[in-house]
Amino acid sequence: MSRSWTRIGAAWCALSTVVVAAASDARADGPATKTVESAVARALVPGRVHAKGYAAFIWEKPQKLGKKLGYVRPGDSVALRSTERRVGVGCAGGFVPVEPRGFICLDRSATLDPSDRYVRSMALLKISADALPLKYALSNGTPMYRRLPSRTEWTRSERFLGKPGSHKPLSWGNKGHEKLAEAWTGEAPDRMPFYLRDGGSASSSKPLGLVRRHIPLGSMLAYVRAFEHAGRQWLASADGTVVPADRTRPFRESKFAGSQLTDSLTLPLAWIRKRARPQFVLKSGQAVKTGKRWTVRTHVALQSGPPVTIAGRRYLPTKQPSTAGDTLYIAERDATVVKRRDLPFGVTAKDKWLVVSITQGTLVAYQGTKPVFATLVSPGVGGPPHRGKSPVKTSSTPVGIYRVTYKHRAATMSPEQGENRKFWIADVPYTQYFHAPFALHVAYWHENFGEYMSAGCINVSPQDGKWLFDFTGPRVPEDWNGAAASKANGWGSYVVVVR
Repeated sequence: MSRSWTRIGAAWCALSTVVVAAASDARADGPATKTVESAVARALVPGRVHAKGYAAFIWEKPQKLGKKLGYVRPGDSVALRSTERRVGVGCAGGFVPVEPRGFICLDRSATLDPSDRYVRSMALLKISADALPLKYALSNGTPMYRRLPSRTEWTRSERFLGKPGSHKPLSWGNKGHEKLAEAWTGEAPDRMPFYLRDGGSASSSKPLGLVRRHIPLGSMLAYVRAFEHAGRQWLASADGTVVPADRTRPFRESKFAGSQLTDSLTLPLAWIRKRARPQFVLKSGQAVKTGKRWTVRTHVALQSGPPVTIAGRRYLPTKQPSTAGDTLYIAERDATVVKRRDLPFGVTAKDKWLVVSITQGTLVAYQGTKPVFATLVSPGVGGPPHRGKSPVKTSSTPVGIYRVTYKHRAATMSPEQGENRKFWIADVPYTQYFHAPFALHVAYWHENFGEYMSAGCINVSPQDGKWLFDFTGPRVPEDWNGAAASKANGWGSYVVVVR
């Protein structure tokens, strides 16, 4: 990503009638599927503590001192280990123990009341467990409204933004962020969320101020559904605001994915980068093109034998036969070859670890000495670190042996704090910090994997990001959005970055 790292930065009276009402909201206002209904109903059952503020932090002990084990995001809740409140430092409302460990303070960031309006509103906007847990779009420059505006209000608020559906060129610093952005053509509209009826917002049934903030051109937003209002389509953003769809460009989802390694698919592999590459067969001592090509961002398994040199060029034998049954070869200069590596210093045969090559744009996941997954990634546009210069300033990915320190299912990234930021990327999925501000995370805005694209982080595809998030330690407990590597949660897997 950019030069950034994530800032994450009531009474016990819940009755079954609240659950029935919540399920009704899901049926009336959301996609009429059992998945959505069950997710919302599950989030609002009694015996859970609900995130109500920016984040409900989970503390190691019942006191606001020491370590935060993780956090729960608005829209989510976590089961209680017991209903007993604990008195502790820094929390007048008391702490409650949550599953599977830790304590949440019942302050303004958390509540036991599932009937709370904001809790119910955000439950309709909760993230999924999919490779892309939300829908995403690129801002052409748009307001984020707290409530639905009238035609007069939106005309006044958007008068300086140009015609809906138009967009200006991105700045040089944001180039590449539009790779998967498409012109808005509309979605099959869903129903309006209940909280937006009658001038309401996620937090109040009474009309509030209209514009929360503007999303700068080139920043990105996450949303859950599209619906119609006053002849226009709107997006219900994951933060509870509402955005005019025609001032965004939705991202299509990249289908690129790496491969799990098996007895039949092993290292070494040759990845095809930058462009499609020709296939060769050997005939009469010559390398002859077959007329077919390996497509970009695919791989082919290599035989263990040595390369063949013909007319001064080296060709690698693959395990893939031609249609005639002959061995196919790839020119060595066309192949990015990934070979098995030995255990790095300090890593044991019991550890999970990832090795990332900056110049190759590859990643291999290991379980001890066994490689189990291989894929393409996008390191920083600055390439390997520059001697004597900060990798943050040169947009380079740092070389070294690190460990995952914090994991987020989804978290917004920005180099700034506060509401008036000039740039942000909303709810980046499956983020794993290993040397803050550097992280391995999904890039939902491009699919140039294998090429330098980021400002220092390691970009992966949605499918790969989810696989790697589930593979590495520490494991993020169910219903938590983020977890820190610690003795309680488990230590982070190793991330080995080489040139």
